[in-house]
Amino acid sequence: MVTKSTISALFRFLRCIWPKRILGFAALTIVACLWASAQSELEEANIRTRTPSVSTVASASLVRTNVDLVLLNITVLDRADRAVTGLESRDFAVLDDNKPQTVRYISNVDEPASLVIVLDASASMAPKIEAERSAVKELINSSNPQDEFSLVVLNDKPRLLFGFDDPVADMQAAVAAIQPTGFTALWDGIYLGVQELRDAHNRRRAMIVISDGGDNHSRYTESDLKSVLEEAHAEMYAIGIFDSSVHTFEERLGPPQLDELASVTGGRLFSLRDVRDLPQTMMQISRELRNQYLLGYYAGKQDRDGKWHKVKVRLCGRASETKYRLYSKKGYYATAQ
Repeated sequence: MVTKSTISALFRFLRCIWPKRILGFAALTIVACLWASAQSELEEANIRTRTPSVSTVASASLVRTNVDLVLLNITVLDRADRAVTGLESRDFAVLDDNKPQTVRYISNVDEPASLVIVLDASASMAPKIEAERSAVKELINSSNPQDEFSLVVLNDKPRLLFGFDDPVADMQAAVAAIQPTGFTALWDGIYLGVQELRDAHNRRRAMIVISDGGDNHSRYTESDLKSVLEEAHAEMYAIGIFDSSVHTFEERLGPPQLDELASVTGGRLFSLRDVRDLPQTMMQISRELRNQYLLGYYAGKQDRDGKWHKVKVRLCGRASETKYRLYSKKGYYATAQ
């Protein structure tokens, strides 16, 4: 059944992607005919901006027997990399497998987050370890006081050095004890980070990876990680401290591979040439995480197929993509019936 709200969502999306000269009589006629055939109308979007939590959003899906609630973390930045706040549901257009969706919930609350830091402590990081330590300190100081942290350190193999249940006050002492050595099992470290996120206590989850090159000692591959990250409900931010000259095949592959993995999750890659920029970059990531939007929409019962659903989120109207940049997860695996 075609609903009026579905047609409204379709019309808003067409306005976002078509120039005004194309969105003319023919398009308006199609929309008008579909509107006339609508048999029911769902409630208007319930905008929850600056509310204390999203528990009411999550519980709403329990009383809807024919729909599933899909939640997306969205980051919106201006051209100066400043977080954009104050947007409303009408400023976003969402496609789920090319089907327009109506945004039912939107929130811009600074919720507590669970953050996994994955630190490259291979031999090549020895000249950069102090910058890594400063970056971890910056992250702790600039985060929500209720955030929780976990730390994965990698060289020949990854190990969990600090867990979510450990006191945050002890984390900097753990980082200070790290001594760089060995090879770079980067993919294995990221994989362990994803596993650790499964034990997180907060809904909002993210992983921050710091490395200076490509993988040269892992069991897992980039392809393995991509599948795991697609299923994870967390953003991955990567900070690559890349040398101007590369010497190995793995080093050449490092930047594009990290960029691809981060983009799948709705995160992104920061490429640095100067290690002194590392603490400032970590603070930038913290600001982005604390100013994310939470968007929610209902996927129909017919979409409970257990398959990968491609999601595309775009900015509309006053939130023009010529002014702002948007980062969001590329899709999700639907719940099977």
